[in-house]
Amino acid sequence: MGESRVKFGPFIRIVEVYFCAVVITVLGYALLMPAGNFDYDITLLRIMAVMVAAARSVWLIEKRAESTRRFVVVSMSVVVVLSVLDMVFGGEYGRIAEVVTMPVLVTGGIFYFGGSLAIIAYFALSPHAKEVFVEPVDGSAKPVHDASEDIYEKPFTWPWFRNLGIYYFSFSIMGHWAEIGFCWLIVLGVVMGDYDFTHAQLWEWWLCPYPAEGIAVVLIALLLFPFKEWVLKKTGGRVWLTLIISFIVNMLVCATIDFTTGITANANFELWDYRDLPFNFMGQIVLQNTLVYSVAATFIVWVVYPLMAKWLHRMPRHRANGLFIGFASFYLFLEVLYYVHIGPTGIVFG
Repeated sequence: MGESRVKFGPFIRIVEVYFCAVVITVLGYALLMPAGNFDYDITLLRIMAVMVAAARSVWLIEKRAESTRRFVVVSMSVVVVLSVLDMVFGGEYGRIAEVVTMPVLVTGGIFYFGGSLAIIAYFALSPHAKEVFVEPVDGSAKPVHDASEDIYEKPFTWPWFRNLGIYYFSFSIMGHWAEIGFCWLIVLGVVMGDYDFTHAQLWEWWLCPYPAEGIAVVLIALLLFPFKEWVLKKTGGRVWLTLIISFIVNMLVCATIDFTTGITANANFELWDYRDLPFNFMGQIVLQNTLVYSVAATFIVWVVYPLMAKWLHRMPRHRANGLFIGFASFYLFLEVLYYVHIGPTGIVFG
């Protein structure tokens, strides 16, 4: 019989409940906070750190990972420092003092900072914690690969789903920045179109996710890259012919995604209106934009996606899983903050 594992004990279970409560509290904060009132300041940085640290800590604790103690101590120390800075310089103290009495504020501060310091001390010094968290997570050594390896994960396995999630989360956020860059091309007169600097979702909410861009990159991983590889094989490795065919197919897919997004999210032309531009279709898509998107998609198909796939494949699995948890928790916070809110009739989406 194998050696029995050391039991968690009540304190670790309490810490787990605490971290889960932190995640729920942060999501509740995002639900109640109007997006227009949320500033990009130290409060955002603190919330990001709290959300990611709590979510990943729960995962590491359940895995009994040997890196749990180090991660909890470092991440909780960072959270405590950011909390102090936010209270002193970020105005969080004044905001809390406006809605609670001084005894409640002091009591809450004692529990928050006292509890955080107790968690740090326990995971740093407790012999019991040293006995519990000893398991390697998914193999901690960096994998060794040769030049002929298949860097693309087997479909319908956890690494495959995990990587698709990372592509979706990251490009949904970066896609927003790409939209800002494209709008600046309009501002500078490089391409035709109108712009509106009062559009808060684009110009002020820099982290507001644009899911269409994330979905596009997932489709690249699932369809467009495999199609490019198939055409390359069928053409006997003729790169230029494959590149032309790949670009045309990418353009059709980009136009379809753009048009579908338009008729569902922009039916009343509140977000964009191309009706006055040449070569538009129903005011939702226009040729110049489709060409720009197609160039970007082709670059991702041929360069960005293979590099990301190789990077994730060669990353130790526990780090890739941790990256997924960090992205997923942060993305969930952003989705709730910007797309879900409480209105007079209840919870409103969009």
